[in-house]
Amino acid sequence: MSSLILNNDRKQIIQEIAQTYGTPVYVYFADEINERIEKVKSIFEGINILPTFACKSNNNPHIVEHFSRNGFGTDIVSIGEYYVSKKAGVDDQKIVWNGNGKSRHEIEVLSNCVGYVNIDSVEEYERWKEYETDATFFLRVNPDVDPMTHHHISTGLKKNKFGIPVEEIDKILNDKNGPKISGFHVHIGSQIVDVEPFDEALSSVANLSRRYGFSKINIGGGWGIKYEDKELNLEEYKRKIIPHLEGFELVLFELGRYLIAPAGLLVATVQYVKRTSHKTFVVVDAGMNTLIRPAMYDAYHNMIVLTPTEGIAKADVVGPLCESGDLLARDREIQIPKVGSHVVFENVGAYGYSMSSNYNSYPRPAEVLVSENGSKITLIRRRETIDDLFRTIV
Repeated sequence: MSSLILNNDRKQIIQEIAQTYGTPVYVYFADEINERIEKVKSIFEGINILPTFACKSNNNPHIVEHFSRNGFGTDIVSIGEYYVSKKAGVDDQKIVWNGNGKSRHEIEVLSNCVGYVNIDSVEEYERWKEYETDATFFLRVNPDVDPMTHHHISTGLKKNKFGIPVEEIDKILNDKNGPKISGFHVHIGSQIVDVEPFDEALSSVANLSRRYGFSKINIGGGWGIKYEDKELNLEEYKRKIIPHLEGFELVLFELGRYLIAPAGLLVATVQYVKRTSHKTFVVVDAGMNTLIRPAMYDAYHNMIVLTPTEGIAKADVVGPLCESGDLLARDREIQIPKVGSHVVFENVGAYGYSMSSNYNSYPRPAEVLVSENGSKITLIRRRETIDDLFRTIV
């Protein structure tokens, strides 16, 4: 299971956080983060690795710092995520720069500030010829593998915007006038719950690496968690994937969701229980501005009702925004909560706060970190104020 165990102690902590910091509020549990870190390291036992945490999944510097203390670098796609990394104390040499649209301005700022750069296209390679840098360059290969995930987060098919087709690799590697290439990078998508796509992609790219004499490889990330029914089988992953990596001098990887999603909860307050002749709506103070995944991907997040009534009904759990698409759960059979009580959404540590917005001019929520064994509760990002929303107006 990828869900936190909400025992009485944790429920009490959640109630205390909601009372102290208000709702909606994101809550992260360090115990779960640590457990995930240890699981990941055990999978790669015997392999020389540089693990990196994907800042796009959660951009709070306190969270990133927690991973940094445990030996992780960062995977970034922007100057802003570089800034997050530096706020967290991450060494430049442990930062991997991804992205398919690196602008000249970004290159001028970051070219001498990161350890690794994944080049996404022939055109990007040509641009890098204009710059001096000590970064280590990898080519992101598009292996044309179906990751069997949501089409918005598929990145390894030829129709996707990411990576260099295998047939175009020689065009770069035979060019002696550009930056030196030290290896290949492959990342075929996110929330992948079957081992087969990883096996197909990594087998291809590992063999490609050996053919060109590369001793380093970046295998990306994409490990799927159990939102509802299935998650990646890590024992099968270890059995099938690790043999492809044996003999490499260095293996980099980029994980986000698997490490942080199960550690995060979103706590919301019930404002109304609206009953019509057609259906029941549970209206909470968190909407798609707070957690966009259900609206954007039709994603499932388990919801726990902390103070239920005696009734059970099929309901839509919706937010306060002026959109019919503003929902967190559709046709969900739940215990109907009491108005004014709290509900909790699970597995929101990744792509929760980092994809939140100020739509309808709502301030974004606070974030709180619960230390090991629940001994300390720390506010790691305060709730935005109305003044914060308009501080850039000139």
